[in-house]
Amino acid sequence: MCRVNVTEFRKNIFYYLDLSSKENIHITKNGNVVAVLSKPNGSYYDNLVSLCGCLKENDTGEDYDEMIGKEILKKCGF
Repeated sequence: MCRVNVTEFRKNIFYYLDLSSKENIHITKNGNVVAVLSKPNGSYYDNLVSLCGCLKENDTGEDYDEMIGKEILKKCGF
């Protein structure tokens, strides 16, 4: 993990963008973390599945788009 203040981040943004592919960058302002720059992991569906729970265990042959949509609605209270 790397901590850098906003001013330093602005001056060397391309360096920190490259570094973010290897480690998280915590951007600080007045000593407080205001943002975290990190490499995205997995695919769009992998990320949705991780938010919705393990859909593959309950696979009924239903289209994944529909399953994900239903799980999201359940989690949102609809």
